[in-house]
Amino acid sequence: MDISYNALLEETIEALTTHKIWVLATSAHDHVTARSMSIVNDGLTIYFQTHRSFIKYRQIEHNKNVALCHNNIQIEGEAIIRGNVLNGSNDTFLELYQRDHAESYRVYGKLEGQVVIEVKPTKVTYWKYIDHIPYKDILDIVNTQAIREEQEHIS
Repeated sequence: MDISYNALLEETIEALTTHKIWVLATSAHDHVTARSMSIVNDGLTIYFQTHRSFIKYRQIEHNKNVALCHNNIQIEGEAIIRGNVLNGSNDTFLELYQRDHAESYRVYGKLEGQVVIEVKPTKVTYWKYIDHIPYKDILDIVNTQAIREEQEHIS
């Protein structure tokens, strides 16, 4: 069944704004890894920083498709390597990161090799229970649609 795209979009932005630690999954060459990440967001756009020597960076170089999750929310998206944290084009990230993760920025922000990764979400899936019935609410950003799918369950 169709549900309100704008309402689910706002729910997603609120979740990104409220929860600042998400699990990031990346993969390359049939090797999948996941780790907790400190994220910031500007609306639906997600940012994090990492180091060029880390496996997540190398995996993103080879495969831009990533996923993030927090509790019952899964986000699929496309990662864009935006370059050095201090290159001048990452001012939005810097402002948000210093505000939300001041200690991490102080310790890691100016290290040689630090880069900003931007994630453009393409699909967001929520697992929800409504009257004890499991549903998936799916925000299809590519096609600007939102749907609710009832999941199989025992009555």
